Amino acid sequence: MAFDVKKIQSLSQEAINELQAIEKMGGLEHLKELNALLKQGVDSGELEQVNPMLPPYVQSIRKNLGFLTGNYASLQTHAKNRVFEIQQLNEQLSHIKR
Repeated sequence: MAFDVKKIQSLSQEAINELQAIEKMGGLEHLKELNALLKQGVDSGELEQVNPMLPPYVQSIRKNLGFLTGNYASLQTHAKNRVFEIQQLNEQLSHIKR
C-alpha cells in the first residue's frame, strides 16, 4: 500500500474543518446555568421540603453535568491542539513530491 500524500492532505483538511467546528461550538452556557440553579436548590434546602428524595437525585444530575462540561472543555482544548498538529503534518507533507 503506497503512502497517498494527496489523500492524507485532503482528509487532513477535512479533519481540521471538523476540529475547528468543535472549537467554535458554544460553551454549554445553559447546562452551566442549570447546574448552578440546581446547586442553589440543594443548598437552600427547598428541594428536601418538596420531596426528600430530590436532593440525592439532583446531586447526581449535578455531578454528571459537571463531568459533561469538564469533558467538553477538554474536548475543545484537544481539538485546538490537534488542528495545530495536523497543520504541521500537512506542512511536512507539502514538501514531498509524488
